[in-house]
Amino acid sequence: MGMLNTLSKGTNYDAISTGGIDAIDTFTFRHEALPVDVEGKVFVSEALGMSGGILSLNSLAPHTSMPFHHVHIEHEEIYIFMGGQGEFMVDDNRFEVTTGSVVRVAPEGVRCWRNTSNSPLYYAVLQVKAGSETVKNTIEDGRGVNRPVAW
Repeated sequence: MGMLNTLSKGTNYDAISTGGIDAIDTFTFRHEALPVDVEGKVFVSEALGMSGGILSLNSLAPHTSMPFHHVHIEHEEIYIFMGGQGEFMVDDNRFEVTTGSVVRVAPEGVRCWRNTSNSPLYYAVLQVKAGSETVKNTIEDGRGVNRPVAW
């Protein structure tokens, strides 16, 4: 069974590790609302101390599919594919995903995906409340700090 390791922790940050992208395969997610355990899934939000979203790291075994379609009540999801190849479906639309693909799905979008390759499909899922005001440009939110960069 996988384990999250703390790399460092401070007042304004938390850093953890799964032990490598392929170590995601060793995690199992259990929840009373699900009829089966979900292999290759770990929620890292709590370990990171996140206060504005939910983040999971995931692995889907070769030639397998999510076992169900689903929607959300409030959360839109952003899927970031980090390895492998698959097919994603939202409502009645299907399209290929591969390393570097990023997909956003609105809460009401009926979603499902599958791995179409001989290798694991690795991806991260970020859930955020839909409709919350977001900054359109990171420059608007970021502020420079008068501190020289020295390593």
